Amino acid sequence: MKNFIKQLHIWLSIPLGVVFSIICFSGAMLVFEKEITPHLQSEYYFIDSTEGEPLPIERLREAVEATLADDEEIKRVEISEDDERSYIFHLNKKRTKVSVDQYSGEVLGRVERHPFFATMFRLHRWLMDSPEGHGKMSAGKLVVGISTLAMIIVLISGIVVWWPKSIAMLKNRLLVSINKGWHRFWYDMHVSVGFYVAILLLIMALTGLVWSFGWYREGFYAIFGEGARAWLRDLHTGAIGGMVTRILWFVASLIGAILPLTGYYLWIRRKFIKRR
Repeated sequence: MKNFIKQLHIWLSIPLGVVFSIICFSGAMLVFEKEITPHLQSEYYFIDSTEGEPLPIERLREAVEATLADDEEIKRVEISEDDERSYIFHLNKKRTKVSVDQYSGEVLGRVERHPFFATMFRLHRWLMDSPEGHGKMSAGKLVVGISTLAMIIVLISGIVVWWPKSIAMLKNRLLVSINKGWHRFWYDMHVSVGFYVAILLLIMALTGLVWSFGWYREGFYAIFGEGARAWLRDLHTGAIGGMVTRILWFVASLIGAILPLTGYYLWIRRKFIKRR
């Protein structure tokens, strides 16, 4: 049985490992998007002068509303504790924001998602093959969904196959050897480091499937209730526990991107080089 599980681990990893790496790497790049974006688009997020007092919020609202289309409306205002940060007005359309200088009342413009993060998001969700509309399916979205399902099986099968038989073996398995040759180093990187991040990657995969398949989303909310909508995204991105969990999620995602590459190395070495 254990040999079958090991083969299943390999059969799924070989054709889909590259997709696993892309999903994990792009996901890691998105973890700190909120902190990095203002420095990449400073013309929208930072103001030139903070002299005087901010204008009344209603006056700023009127200035923003004068620039909106008929089907757009303001949903909320984001006000930073930093006086040098502009006010960001979030609209009813997803990810549509308008920046305003709260001291002069000048509308600084619409804040578009930075091209780098927009690319990472499309890679993460759809492998650059965006659906034609909300809730629609595309080939890229389907591949990501299937790959995420396969990743769950790969992670669980990896834990089952390499779970140690004793405490002594467990201690040895959780270490990465750096003085026993490259092969042992990459083996430990795959097995030992994989042990550390497997649970976090499982959490990301199990929550990420909600955005891939309608049947999974309905089942997820049926089990956890509609209240799950409030914490689902934070759990998926690591924001649920603040900066500490976001750092953990970031590191785990980067390692998740490396694991398939170390797996390819081990498989190629065992299958071809060693045989030769």
